Amino acid sequence: MASAETRLSLATELEAMLAAVYREPWYQASRRVDEGGRFAVARLAHGYADLGAAGATTPGTSNSLTLFGDIYQMPGGPNKRPERQFLEQYASRGDRFLEEVQGAFVAVMFDESAGMVRIANDRFGQRPLYYSVLDDVLYFSTSLAALFAAGVPAKVSAAGMAQFFTFGQYLGCDTLYQDIQVLPAGSLLEFSTETGARRVRRYVGPWAGAHRNRTPSQWLDAICDAMVPAVRRSSSGTAGLGLALSGGLDARTILGLINHEQVDLKTVCLGMQGSLDLQCAQQMAALVGCRHHSHLLDEAFLGNFEAHLNRMVDLTGGQYLSQCIVIPTLPVYREQGIRVLLRGHAGELMHMRKAYAYSIDDAALSISSREEAQDWLFSHLQSYMLKGVPGGLFQGDYTNAMATAPREAFEQSFAELPDLEDPRQAIWHYFVNERLRRETTLSLGKFASVCDVRVPMLDADLIGLLLAAPVELKQDETIQRHILKRCRPQLLSVVNANVGAPMKAGLLKQQAAKLKMRVFAKLGVPGYQPYERTGLWLRRELDGLVRRILLDEQCLDRGVFRPDAVRQVIDGHGTKTANHTYLILAMMIFEIGQRRLGGAQPCGVRVGEVACEPA
Repeated sequence: MASAETRLSLATELEAMLAAVYREPWYQASRRVDEGGRFAVARLAHGYADLGAAGATTPGTSNSLTLFGDIYQMPGGPNKRPERQFLEQYASRGDRFLEEVQGAFVAVMFDESAGMVRIANDRFGQRPLYYSVLDDVLYFSTSLAALFAAGVPAKVSAAGMAQFFTFGQYLGCDTLYQDIQVLPAGSLLEFSTETGARRVRRYVGPWAGAHRNRTPSQWLDAICDAMVPAVRRSSSGTAGLGLALSGGLDARTILGLINHEQVDLKTVCLGMQGSLDLQCAQQMAALVGCRHHSHLLDEAFLGNFEAHLNRMVDLTGGQYLSQCIVIPTLPVYREQGIRVLLRGHAGELMHMRKAYAYSIDDAALSISSREEAQDWLFSHLQSYMLKGVPGGLFQGDYTNAMATAPREAFEQSFAELPDLEDPRQAIWHYFVNERLRRETTLSLGKFASVCDVRVPMLDADLIGLLLAAPVELKQDETIQRHILKRCRPQLLSVVNANVGAPMKAGLLKQQAAKLKMRVFAKLGVPGYQPYERTGLWLRRELDGLVRRILLDEQCLDRGVFRPDAVRQVIDGHGTKTANHTYLILAMMIFEIGQRRLGGAQPCGVRVGEVACEPA
């Protein structure tokens, strides 16, 4: 926190915030409290990054820095003392230095003599930083629970609720709570401890326009040339390196670009018994000669689902719509000695035919204006969770917000996109600005609770190329097939689990394989089971849990959901007259978040189910 007035209780307040934050038994805590009663910061970390016990100061100045997160490349030489180096480089180079740092971080700088606090995040905002200003006091944290413990009101925003149940995530800088916002990616939050004045400014500008005069083959080579160093930077010289591997394209591409003669890598794959993902991941690991571990999703997952759901809410502040599938794997990474985990997020930018709600179709390819791009995005990004709920789900102000708030939030965030020569590219830009920044970062936070997490494809040079590349090149396997053909061709022979055919197969074979996958999955043929069956589980094994949470008086009397509508949703899903999988999950996440976070109840140390010591 930072205050425009002296606060004698600063250290006590800091401890209250720290006590509310999710932690594992092995976490290390460090604190820095200004003797003048104007500034205090604490850091909880799992102890892998060599950041120093209590931050750094610059000799001969009043500047100090506390760094949270993981930095794997910093301009200015070897990272012997990252925080000292960060301070010195920022003092000499300013914003230009921040643009060149590779990593996922939040940096908190305090200049005592100038009475100025500066909080910077990485250019992609991979560590969400929540903040609130009340009575000339700035409260900030990567944990919502810490803000509530400090006295920030946990008042639910009707507009925020409308966003969550419309898009399945939040847009712009909004959260579920009225008085709390998220720091934009690539930004500095500046607060004066002399006057209480504050401002937020971006230190990076909009992405560059299209690179002209390139043929398709030159584009492919340029992307490959950018991808290789991006992967090498995030993997070289790292002890305990792991890769979350599946049978798809993105992690496969990272696997193919790692120098396995110099890097000791272990891959981990999650899936149901006999699933294609498990088979493909094991085959690829064997081809490159790295160690591999398969983690089965079995009956134990359902038996502990409530604990997994609680943990997911603690880790994400209840801001993330998740099926909790990966939660059981979190202790696995530590058990397997993985200290740095690579993940394949952002690879969707190379194959936007398969990119969740952003998956392009023929209508997207025919877009010819910015307005058409805006309309296409707004239509496709809606989750339609509330479809089929008679009379609507909400009551009071929440009903009114549903009518206007989602559109207003979307238009405001869309307006931040640059003017583009090809308006279709707006889909790719919006994916980076909103999906990767507001949804993917929360997913990464789950893994970051047990190890450092790196996303090689979230590299400024690479992302710049992918945003500018012709739309025709980044719809399917074209880019990644080119990269693997050039760097690791043997991986092309392994089936792409998303289509059921090897990457080198022709279009007709891929279409036939997709049809086979759909038919065999319905017949329950071993090896063709879906990745998960959440809808069935909520209807069958988890029905009791759903009813115990959502039909409890604490939920029904909260004044948010119509009790009759809640019952209709649960009964409709249970009788198969409607599929309300994501709506039920969203309601459960909201309700559990109110119980665990909204009341500012300390999360404390987690239970022994995940309490394995560092390898």
